[in-house]
Amino acid sequence: MIECSDLAGKVVRSITLFEDGRYGPEIIIDFQDGSSFNACLGVKMTLEAKWTRDEGGQPQVLKDYTTPAIPS
Repeated sequence: MIECSDLAGKVVRSITLFEDGRYGPEIIIDFQDGSSFNACLGVKMTLEAKWTRDEGGQPQVLKDYTTPAIPS
């Protein structure tokens, strides 16, 4: 379980679900303050989750919640 307490109380602008994202199912939550949260199941069975802010160019990672890889 990963607790994303930094996101509590934020106002959601939109939620987008992708059945076939980069590595499989993905969710993107855009907030009113211009930040966004995305999560997907990555290769090697990791949960990739990041809170970012996009101000043009490369998005700035505010916090990375990605879990470590499970050894195979």
